[in-house]
Amino acid sequence: MPGKTTMVLGGGIGGVVAANRLRGRLGKEHRVVLVDRQDKHYFAPSFPWVMAGWRKAGSPVRALSRLEKKGIEFVQGSVNGIDLEARKVHIDTAVLDWDYLVVALGTEMEPDAVPGMAETAHGYYTLDGAVKLHEALETFHGGRIAVGIAGIPYRCPAAPYEGALLIDHLIRKRGLRDRVEISFFTPEPAPLPVAGPEIGEGVKDVLRKREIATGFGANLASVDAERRELLFEDGSRQGFDMLVTIPRHRVSAVVSESGLAGETGWIEADRATLATEAPGVYALGDAVFIKLASGLPLPKAGVFASGQAEVIARNIASRIQGVDANARFDGH
Repeated sequence: MPGKTTMVLGGGIGGVVAANRLRGRLGKEHRVVLVDRQDKHYFAPSFPWVMAGWRKAGSPVRALSRLEKKGIEFVQGSVNGIDLEARKVHIDTAVLDWDYLVVALGTEMEPDAVPGMAETAHGYYTLDGAVKLHEALETFHGGRIAVGIAGIPYRCPAAPYEGALLIDHLIRKRGLRDRVEISFFTPEPAPLPVAGPEIGEGVKDVLRKREIATGFGANLASVDAERRELLFEDGSRQGFDMLVTIPRHRVSAVVSESGLAGETGWIEADRATLATEAPGVYALGDAVFIKLASGLPLPKAGVFASGQAEVIARNIASRIQGVDANARFDGH
């Protein structure tokens, strides 16, 4: 049987898991190639701990070239185009052929979607942002800290609440809590709506006990950097001395241009197999839209990307080996 090439686009959690599982299930005659524009994997779930000073900046980072020791080819390059018909991927340094394709390109953040926010707000959804926010918190001695979600959708539904509570913890540890007001705002009607009302009420209770003021259904319209004010769509305003936000997320331009994105603006794949309508093409993680029975989308979180990667790897390996591809993603 001639060797097949499975190409994984994206070196995040889902992409790395997919490449590892594929390599473990396929013989050496078959290639597994991972492509990413960066030469390192950044373990984003550790970023809030970097913000808190509990992890050093280098600890959640690993060189993607380490995958080559396992027989996984790593190609560094920005994906500029996906040709589904010709089965080619265009990167800035080459054109690569594939037999099976796994799209794990994640999302892109758009801080400029809210006027004034990009030049004013701190964040911890990037490693550099988490480092800078830690430094800013260490020198903050009093005032108003506003933490919030600037738009939907966004990655990791629990992380904004985790961040607000960590900031509260750090301020208390420094003995400054009586000199600092902390507030939290979100366009969501309640915390973690996909988890249900009981969880939402539990999170509200935790925030209340930590004296963190909350604003739900609050849609941020703009940030007035000069006046240090937030302007919401309902006309209300809120002052701040430090602003920490989670920007709105979007699918990458290359995915939109590939024809893989559906009416939702995100990749639409079979909820059980993660297969797209394009033959031999699968998609996982944050770039994929999966509608739940509640009508809400499956959250964009690494734990789901990892589970989807396991299913995709099993099914691609089964197809290459000529056996039934019966693995199914259950969302657990």
